Amino acid sequence: MSLKFPEGEHWYCVRAKPRKERVAASQIESQLGLEVFCPQIRFRRKTARGPVWFQEALFPGYFFVRFDMSNMKQAVAYSIGVLNIPVFHDTYVAIPPEVIESIKADLDENEMVEAGAPLEVGEETTILEGSMKGLKVKVIKVMPAEDRAGVLLELLGTLVEAVFPTSALEKRNQLRPQP
Repeated sequence: MSLKFPEGEHWYCVRAKPRKERVAASQIESQLGLEVFCPQIRFRRKTARGPVWFQEALFPGYFFVRFDMSNMKQAVAYSIGVLNIPVFHDTYVAIPPEVIESIKADLDENEMVEAGAPLEVGEETTILEGSMKGLKVKVIKVMPAEDRAGVLLELLGTLVEAVFPTSALEKRNQLRPQP
């Protein structure tokens, strides 16, 4: 069975070994001289020693490489840190350049996006949308699995509990890590 692919140079999705996206992308860029795109996400997570900044692949297990499949398929597929080049219906699917540019438009100059700071119980925040836009509320429950938060708001002189999607609530300012 012969796998199909478009002729010429295109962007392709490449599957990396677990947590080896940056290693594989760096290897391909330095050893093969190909253009790579390995977007990252940066976020804070609570640990036993306090909040710590983490950086991971935006698309865990995957990154993008621009190359001519007929000339560079073997070199890319057998690079350090690479598992394979995904195939769909017997075809290596090229990623349209507009898709890559769209993703890049949401990233900073280091090809990174910073995750919004999570809400925490007890903190005050503001509703960002809907009929209660601008109303100050207090977070009383965080439901990360549903991406929602329970809040306490004052309505006609009475405290009322309500649940909002976290996207409808203002995130607190993030602290920058010390260099």
